Amino acid sequence: MNEIDEIKRRMKKRKAYRSPSPTLTDYHFSKLYNAMIKCMVVLLVGIAICAYVKVSPNGEYIKDYVLNDVHFTELTKWINHQLLSFQSKQDQSVAVSNQVSYTNIKDNYYTNQSNEVLNFDKGRVIYVGKQDLLGQYVTVLLENNVEVTYGGLSDVFVGMYDQVDKATIIGTYQKQVMLVFTQGEKEIDYSTFEELIS
Repeated sequence: MNEIDEIKRRMKKRKAYRSPSPTLTDYHFSKLYNAMIKCMVVLLVGIAICAYVKVSPNGEYIKDYVLNDVHFTELTKWINHQLLSFQSKQDQSVAVSNQVSYTNIKDNYYTNQSNEVLNFDKGRVIYVGKQDLLGQYVTVLLENNVEVTYGGLSDVFVGMYDQVDKATIIGTYQKQVMLVFTQGEKEIDYSTFEELIS
């Protein structure tokens, strides 16, 4: 037996001792390919729906209907509870001890001890925008179904559909902030609103 045959024999022996490594077959690649195609189709459908809502003349109505539907609220609460429960455990140690309050200057214009606009209670941001009358504004739908619109903001620190807690900084203002409280279709005054959240 020459040296080459001896080396071949040793190599075969070594291969026999090695554990067989898993091999990727066409089946594995086709499963991966099909999964990627399904994800891309779902993403395209989602993007198409978002584009339709944005461009459609009924887009605001559709968005309001979907986002203010009871089932959507329940779904977001469930998702927050299931996926973000680790954050709530950390946040429970930081409790807000002081009451958020504003001093009325005139009409719907208010001020507080700082230039920070603080949110009154837990809720969801449903509008962020700019208007002639309100300037930069943020509307928060509180858990008691009262909408609070903060107008005349110089800076905005929240985005659409953000969940906000009590005393979350919504933004800043220069001299005064405009506050509008709405329950259903009816505007309510500050004292009525304070009774509702107390």
